[in-house]
Amino acid sequence: MKILKIFLILNSLFFVLNADDDKYKYKHSYKNLDYLDLNDSQVKAIKKALLDLKKDYKDFYEYKDEQEDILEDIIEADNFNEELYYKIIMDLRTKAAKLEVKRIKKIHEILDKKQKKEFADYLEEWEIE
Repeated sequence: MKILKIFLILNSLFFVLNADDDKYKYKHSYKNLDYLDLNDSQVKAIKKALLDLKKDYKDFYEYKDEQEDILEDIIEADNFNEELYYKIIMDLRTKAAKLEVKRIKKIHEILDKKQKKEFADYLEEWEIE
């Protein structure tokens, strides 16, 4: 039993010590723009653009939460109000699309031609859910 405990402790220690090995390998991750090789001024410009949209995002997600509560009420009701459900869903998608267009446009203005092509390859990651 002692050997098993020692084995488990050593294994755990091994995994903990080697957990950071992958951080040195390049991997594209969600909404990470490292693959674009941005220069310092581009990084600052994109950060500023995204920070400028922060309030819009906050407002959108608060609105989305409220609307999702209404959707839940519609589903829980005895009679399903198809028109209201459809209206709310379409409104949420429209607002999300407008916000997405604003964000993509701001990023697009900052990138050069090669970066725009690379950015287009990962565009689906930037969709608002």
